[in-house]
Amino acid sequence: MVIDVVHNTQEVFRTILHCMSRPGTIKNIDGIGSRMEQLEKCHHATFLSVMTLLDAEVSFHIIGGNAAVLEELFTAYTLSTATDLGQADYIFILQDAQPQMIHEVFRRAKKGTLMNPQQSATIIMETKKLSNDPLLTIRGPGIETMENVHIAESELWRFERAEANQEYPLGVDMILIDCQSNMMCLPRTTKFQDCEVS
Repeated sequence: MVIDVVHNTQEVFRTILHCMSRPGTIKNIDGIGSRMEQLEKCHHATFLSVMTLLDAEVSFHIIGGNAAVLEELFTAYTLSTATDLGQADYIFILQDAQPQMIHEVFRRAKKGTLMNPQQSATIIMETKKLSNDPLLTIRGPGIETMENVHIAESELWRFERAEANQEYPLGVDMILIDCQSNMMCLPRTTKFQDCEVS
């Protein structure tokens, strides 16, 4: 067995909740579960998130070079259904996704409705590196004043994310995962700006 489906997914779920309620906080989940051979096509933490978030009641879409292979794997493990980008509850952007496809995700992802803003997509995105180095500043609910973050290649999607979230409470929430199994969450209420140079 790759992971303890009950206990390991509960631990990952608690970590996601912690990171979602405290944007900019980075938690490492590398020690949860054991690695498997198929994980060469996605990060270990991405697969743990799949096992935690997906079930037969929700749908998903994958952006990246190994999408077809991973769709079969994710469905086999979770009974969740792969669907069109604009209908998916969870959208996985793999590290090899092309910039134009990333832009398309933010344009087409479900944003919810005024009556049901929770019926929006959550984007789980792989990135090369997450840290609290002072490259960007984030502000918003769950952050006392501000947090410094460094998200590799965030310039590929920051503008599109801001456009997707401009009509609050509509928008998309994000879970970012790097290759070291670090995790950071960005709710739709979190705002970016470049760090000031002193």
